[in-house]
Amino acid sequence: MTRRAADRFCAQHLETLELSASAADPLSSKRQLARVKCPVDSSHSVSFSDLQRHVKRCQAAKQVVSSAWFVPDINLVRTEPEQSLAVTAVTRDASITFKEYVKWVAFVEQFYENEIQGTKYNEMPLRQLKYEGLEKRLAELSNKKHAIQQESLISTLGNVGLLLCENCFVEFGAGRGELSRYLNQALLHKYNKEPTYTPSFLLIDRSGGRMKFDSKIIKDSEDLGSKHLIAPIVHRIKTDIKDLDLRKVENNQLQKRSDGKGGIVAISKHLCGAATDLTIQCLMNHRTYRNNSDDSTMHLAGIMIALCCRHQCSYSSYPLEYLAKYGQIDHRGFEILCKMSSWALCGRRLQHRGASDSDKMNIDATGERGDSEDVGYGAKHVDSNNDHNQDHQTHLSRLSISRREEIGFKVRSILDYGRVRNLEDKGFQVELIRYVDKAISSENVCLLALPVQK
Repeated sequence: MTRRAADRFCAQHLETLELSASAADPLSSKRQLARVKCPVDSSHSVSFSDLQRHVKRCQAAKQVVSSAWFVPDINLVRTEPEQSLAVTAVTRDASITFKEYVKWVAFVEQFYENEIQGTKYNEMPLRQLKYEGLEKRLAELSNKKHAIQQESLISTLGNVGLLLCENCFVEFGAGRGELSRYLNQALLHKYNKEPTYTPSFLLIDRSGGRMKFDSKIIKDSEDLGSKHLIAPIVHRIKTDIKDLDLRKVENNQLQKRSDGKGGIVAISKHLCGAATDLTIQCLMNHRTYRNNSDDSTMHLAGIMIALCCRHQCSYSSYPLEYLAKYGQIDHRGFEILCKMSSWALCGRRLQHRGASDSDKMNIDATGERGDSEDVGYGAKHVDSNNDHNQDHQTHLSRLSISRREEIGFKVRSILDYGRVRNLEDKGFQVELIRYVDKAISSENVCLLALPVQK
């Protein structure tokens, strides 16, 4: 992106510059120069001084407000603290103190040891599966990373009986709709080019996207199916999941079939942070409405979400009640936990990969540095060579890289635990699966939920 001659950065990075520069006084005149994410569509930013005027005329808002399924914030479970957008943004970027890190690392250790370690919530079997009908695609690709992930996810659906043509597949955070496209190809293969029902796909994403696969889903059926095949139904909704009332979607996908067969199967590949929790709440709202009424929409048959980016979880959408056993978690505390979850994948800098635990030092409870040991707030490691890494001396937590990675993975498990418990309490059998090897993707955990049969 280009930048104005008077600015040091382009508009995209001017936001970061101004927020950091004015953190001490978020409402100062200098702060008025900052750009913030548009609350209607966060894929673009706007000058803070123009924010209110922009929201009224944002094209993204015009595209959804007239739709019956657009209900602002219907899938949020709590409100954010009453702060302006500017103050909220600054709070999230504000430096976390050493004492705060000590407090929340202790929380993580206690919660993980008492609630997760050695339980079913910590068991994640590796099930990297293949699907016979997708070999051609794999053979055509030089970079097979995403294809391998999609293949394993589709095979997982088949293993639990959800790969059925009578189901409606709702892809949340669909992007280009690639997962749905290859799921349709798998259906064609399973039914030998003659599905007994017309497959249907509902793609949901808040951005318009380019080079979408919507039309290719239909074309694949024409090319790979028989001449008697009725083309699949494909519909796309452009909206933020937080505003989607699924029971009001007016199209053929969500209408109950006359013979009562089929249900909604929610799918997603790498649904980021808050979007995962918004999706779960969206589905629970739909399920509750259907169970308590004579609604004609399809039942929820299952959920399969490849989890991603837990550092992007939000206070307004996450089921925090499952983490409150050892003390209430406020907005600030939850932001810190989310930030710490990123240590699992981002704690070790590239030049430190493969290094031993030589990036260690000792810090006692007062924060004073020692000479030969690293205290991870209770865990000690011998330092064999302090010259390799100095990251522990500059990181605000004063923890070694390996210790931060350990904490990061525990936070990830804790955040996933809350989601699993939430679904279990709502009548689902839930499992966390490592659907591909870590060498394929570091974000390799899939959440699979099936309603418990009564």
